[in-house]
Amino acid sequence: MKLKPLMAAVITLSSMMAFTAQAATTANAAATTAAEKKVNDYEAVMIDKVWVTTKALDQDKKDVSPQNEQVSNYFGLAEYYPNGTFKMTTLEGAPKMQGDWSFDSEGKTRSLTAKNDKGDVLFTRVVENITVTPDEYTYRIYPSQDDKSKYFDIVHEVKK
Repeated sequence: MKLKPLMAAVITLSSMMAFTAQAATTANAAATTAAEKKVNDYEAVMIDKVWVTTKALDQDKKDVSPQNEQVSNYFGLAEYYPNGTFKMTTLEGAPKMQGDWSFDSEGKTRSLTAKNDKGDVLFTRVVENITVTPDEYTYRIYPSQDDKSKYFDIVHEVKK
């Protein structure tokens, strides 16, 4: 007769273990889904590549020197990850910034939210996308937000 309480304990314990395993699996699936970001078609073009700034052009399509103070900060290397984060370095490889990135669903703008190592937001920058192809990414910056007649197109190509 002592077998019945033992069997009841075994059945209860195995049921609890099965429930705990199912809960852990569900929690892991939820965490994985939360870590994944749904990527739109324009964002997909940017992922798994290293983009290098190759030139800056003014509103008249004339080359602007990378040393020009209005564009120098935009030169470097950029990597965009499928989880919605990015990393940028100088052309020499020194860290510049990191944080979160996204394109709007129509591919017209890119948003960068730069963060420090603790995850605190430093700034958010939204730029107008001009070209988004597998080989070229160009966005436009305006030295003065009040004057759209003066601008620079910052051109990036996939690093070879």
